[in-house]
Amino acid sequence: MDVDEASNNNLKVGYKKYTRRKIIFIFLCVVAAISSIGLSVSIGGRNIEFVQVYVTIFDHIFGKSFVPGTSEWMDDFIIWNVRIPRAVFAAVAGAGLAVAGAVMQSVMKNPLADPYTTGISSGACFGVAVAMVLGLTAFGGAGQYGVVLNAFIFAMVPMALIVVLAPLSNKSPATLILAGVALSYLFNALNTLLLITTDAEKLATVYRWQIGSFTDITWDSVPLMFIITVAGLTVIFLLSRQLNLMALGDQHAKSMGLDANSLRVVCLIIMSLMVASVIAYAGIIGFVGLVSPHIVRMIIDADNKFVIPASAAFGAAFLMIADLISRMLSDVGAVPVGVVISFIGAPIFLYLIITQRRSMW
Repeated sequence: MDVDEASNNNLKVGYKKYTRRKIIFIFLCVVAAISSIGLSVSIGGRNIEFVQVYVTIFDHIFGKSFVPGTSEWMDDFIIWNVRIPRAVFAAVAGAGLAVAGAVMQSVMKNPLADPYTTGISSGACFGVAVAMVLGLTAFGGAGQYGVVLNAFIFAMVPMALIVVLAPLSNKSPATLILAGVALSYLFNALNTLLLITTDAEKLATVYRWQIGSFTDITWDSVPLMFIITVAGLTVIFLLSRQLNLMALGDQHAKSMGLDANSLRVVCLIIMSLMVASVIAYAGIIGFVGLVSPHIVRMIIDADNKFVIPASAAFGAAFLMIADLISRMLSDVGAVPVGVVISFIGAPIFLYLIITQRRSMW
């Protein structure tokens, strides 16, 4: 009896240490994300001290007013009307894209799955291009809602293909990625066809948007994307236990009472909507959904109950740091964040491929 009790105590202690390490990592990622917001807001054409950023934010929240034209008034205006919307958008978009990648890798059992490699980003991109170049939106939707709806509908095309192919036992995870890549090329070709038929002004606008940029982000860009992404993250976190069961395989999941195909459909619909809401405002931003989950799994293993919140926090900090570098290189937006994230993400991903010796799946 004593031996059994000692064994149980050892297991409990080991599990607590195992859980504590994961919680500490998530906490550090959250701190990094919050710190990145302050750093991002402090740097620009007019530099503002890091501590002063938070002082100004709290003063604004509690209704303090400033005399127009003073240094304090200028700081408040720049922080709240220019930099905070961009930082908030980058944080939420990074969290959404990272979780989208983590969930897609889980439901497809493929470490290469993310919104870009599965064709979802390209489909959403084409939907926005149709709205911007031809002025055609689904169901005649107006303004930002019509654009987001367009992006979502076209993002559903590769998602539908994945849903159809995934349950077929003779289709490997690599097949799903290859199908996504094929659809990406198709949507890119259609996109190019649209662009060569439009005028120079629209061409420049669409091209700048396609390579991923936060230059035009304002407070008007935040609410819809914020609501969709936060709602999606909440639902996905609540489904983390079911995602762990799905990782055992569809047949094992079914034996434990889980309909893996239905869960896969629900997750992919949520991911498509989240990705579409980001792309509709900022364009395609790659590597966040591919690299972030890999780094997180290397540190805290593959339990989705921890991977999902950790990926969200890590992705938020990752994208904000990339945006910060983008603004440090050019405050007028000459170097889009999509270019910066590719320069950062590609070497990191190559390094992970070369050095990673053990399976994370």
